[in-house]
Formats: sequence, structure tokens, C-alpha cells
Amino acid sequence: MRARATLIGVMALALGLLVAAPASARRSGPVIGIGEQQASMFTSKAFNRLEMHDARYLAPWDVLQDPYQLYLLDSWMAAARHSHARIVLGFGHSFRSEQLAHRLPSWREFQRQFRLIRARYPWVRNYISWNEANNPRGMTAHRPARVAQYFDVIARNCRGCNVVAADLLDWRNMIPWARAFRRAAHVTPRIWGLHNYGDANHFHTKSTRALLRFTKGQIWFTETGGVVLRRQPVGRKHKMRTWRYGTHHAARSVAHVLQLACMSRRITRVYLYNWLTPHKVTTWDSGIVDSRGRRRPAYFVIQRWLSRSAQASRHGGRRTLCGR
Repeated sequence: MRARATLIGVMALALGLLVAAPASARRSGPVIGIGEQQASMFTSKAFNRLEMHDARYLAPWDVLQDPYQLYLLDSWMAAARHSHARIVLGFGHSFRSEQLAHRLPSWREFQRQFRLIRARYPWVRNYISWNEANNPRGMTAHRPARVAQYFDVIARNCRGCNVVAADLLDWRNMIPWARAFRRAAHVTPRIWGLHNYGDANHFHTKSTRALLRFTKGQIWFTETGGVVLRRQPVGRKHKMRTWRYGTHHAARSVAHVLQLACMSRRITRVYLYNWLTPHKVTTWDSGIVDSRGRRRPAYFVIQRWLSRSAQASRHGGRRTLCGR
């Protein structure tokens, strides 16, 4: 009897731990995830210590036709699934050749490739139709109707999925571009994406407020964060102009992004870019850890926010987290 009572007690304790485990990970406020192309993020001790389970990957629209890009995507997907991450997959230009990199697919080509991607990764239920579609340097800067076609394709071929309609850079063309996109789309957008680097790094709220006013439905910050260093070619000789913001500026920017997410309950997800700094920084550095995996100040900003978010889930929810 004593042995049986002990066994029942152990089973009850185990069951209690299983029930309590998800509750301890519950958080208030918007979901916080990472936009990162490197699969090594998922095995990082620093990443796993944060207990985040949302990640975004950007793939060429024709990734299944590109052996190297497909290898990268398969490796990332395997690592993400092993860590039980909820995946957001976005699309952009081809890497197969210089010619293809400067050509947009027709909606039929895009649909054919998307159906194959759905068949290969049926567990993915979150998509971005086209990365930074209004970027003035991109092929889609003056083609909102074409991106609307891509959005319609995904929405119609992935019933029940979360599809980010237009993934927007906070540039001055943002609202006119989104207006033209909305007119062209046949499926009503339920989610809009925003890369609000301007608001984040200049400590503004202008672009975020503008998109909130213009849209209905959810807004995801599909890429945002604090910039440490940025380089951009200028002039015909391709000289590089460099902005050195520093890691402490980046941490303040991340803190500002998290406060921006408190502006509205419609802002439901935030994907900070990116996790790991490259060994050789060419044009961009916004890594949360450096190239050797050492935690930067932004890491601790995220850690504190997630801790507050977990506490808020037990004591008042989003109102407590956001101070309202």
C-alpha cells in the first residue's frame, strides 16, 4: 500500500509539473520573436534561455529550384522544428542568377512554387507575401498590384493560415503604396507587416501611428530592432557611407520598439532582427549577440521585458505590462 501511495504521489507530482509548465511560459502582450537566417540560433544557450518560440525566415520565391538555398532552408526548418518554434516564412527575389534576381515572377509562377512549398512544409501556417514590398530600392516599389497577386495566391492556397498582406518599410511611400495594394487585392487583408526601423532608431512613433490609422486588423512588426552599424554605397564610385550607432543605442532602440508594441492591442507580434552578428560586417549589424555569441545590451532589454511579460500574465495582463 505504501509503495502504491508513493507511486500515486509521484504520478500526481509529474502531472502537476506537466500542467504547470505551459503556464510558467505564458506571457502577456505581443509575441516576441526573432528574424534570423542562421539555424545555429536554435542551439544557442543564450537564445534558449529566453524561452522564445517564434522565428522568421526569408526565402527566395523559387527556393525549391535552388539547391543551395533549399539546403539552407531545410536546415533552418529542421532546427526550428526541433526547438518547437512557430515559423513565419517570407519571400523575396531569386538568388539563382543575376538575371532572375532582377525579375519578378508572374502570379502563376509564384502560385506553382508556393503550392510546392506548402506540400514540403505543411506545418508552416504563417507567411509573408513579399519582404519590404515598398522598399524604394526593390523591384516591387512601383508594383503594389503584383504583390497583391502574391498575397491572394497565398491566402487562397493556405486556408486558415496567417498571411501578412503587405510587408512595409517605414518609408515616405508607405501609405500610398499600401492604399494601391489594398485596392488591387481580392482577399481582404487581416494582417499588415511593418519594418519600423525609423521609429525604432530615431525614437519616433510617426510611422507606427500612421499604419495603425490606415489599416484594420492586426499589425506585426515583421522586422525591427536596434541598429549597431550600417553601411550604404553612395555615388557612382560605390563609396560606403557608415553610420556607427553602437550597442547601447541598439539596446535603447529595442526598448523603444517594445514600447511601440504597447500602442495598440492590434500590434500582436514583434520580430526583432537579428540574432547573430556576422564575423565580417559588410553593410548591416543589428545582432542581439555578437559574432562570438556574447550577449549585447539589447539581449538584457529583451530578457527583462519577457520577465515582466510573464509576471503581467499573472497580475493584470497587457494593461500591467504596458502601464495602462
